[in-house]
Amino acid sequence: MNEELGSMLQEKDHLELLKLLARYDTLLEQLQRTMSEGFSQLGRANYHNKDSLRGRYGSDYWDNSYEGHLRAQLGENGVNIGRIEGRESASKDVLEDEKFLRRRGAEKSKRNTNLRKDPITMFGGALSTPTSLRQSQSQFKGSIPLMVELINCRRRIESIVTTSERIRLNT
Repeated sequence: MNEELGSMLQEKDHLELLKLLARYDTLLEQLQRTMSEGFSQLGRANYHNKDSLRGRYGSDYWDNSYEGHLRAQLGENGVNIGRIEGRESASKDVLEDEKFLRRRGAEKSKRNTNLRKDPITMFGGALSTPTSLRQSQSQFKGSIPLMVELINCRRRIESIVTTSERIRLNT
């Protein structure tokens, strides 16, 4: 009786494992297409920017005022991505400067207003950013949920494999 129950659990786990592997494979293909298109658009943007003083889009453009707006959290149900709201993304230095200026009765610092909601604005401002660079950004942003789903799928696959191995070893 106990062997029949273990056999049924293993069959159910094997079916779920096959479904998860198929889903994992599909997600990998989608991620590959998304990343490929993102890098293609980035290459196109770099090609059109080759005559500028700075050359290629990269770390020489960064002004370090952008600290991110997404946060990954690992929970019992898997990885979750959430937005950072409000002042959490502001650096401590900016907050200290603002407090100091308030005490002096001065205006807010310009550095605080430069905190960006969208990191693409550091590559030429809000209006002069090339379309191909914007498309590259949207492709890479679209890959984030795929990566999260891949991680969660892989974690579920690993848990099924480890539980089925325990059951097999116990019988």
